[in-house]
Amino acid sequence: MDMLRCVVERITFQNEENGYSVLKCRAKGYKELLTVVGLVPAVSVGSVLSLQGLWKHDGTYGPQFTVQSFEETLPATIYGIEKYLGSGLIKGIGPVFAKKIVNTFGTETLQVIESDIDRLREVRGIGTIRIERVKRSW
Repeated sequence: MDMLRCVVERITFQNEENGYSVLKCRAKGYKELLTVVGLVPAVSVGSVLSLQGLWKHDGTYGPQFTVQSFEETLPATIYGIEKYLGSGLIKGIGPVFAKKIVNTFGTETLQVIESDIDRLREVRGIGTIRIERVKRSW
């Protein structure tokens, strides 16, 4: 079985009833987006996944990583953190503010949000109302 750690860039298909998903993911060491298929319920754009599975070649769609098991983890890179925050998962933070926040706090961003969220005031354009929205969502 192969291992793959990736960031979800796009959700091509997701069946909410059974969790079957087709995802486009970015992984270190690969120039192109990878196609990931299988039972991966309730993930969103920006999610960081640790996957176990097998590489297969589909006659129509090309190479695909077929998921046997997965675990969602918090992102560890600046790129992953920015995608995670900008995915819409956290109310009050979209792509623009995600970039500003990550530019301010770097790899410490999630730790700042978790333990001292009021420091978001250090980011230009973020005020009390947005911070409260983020607190409720986080």
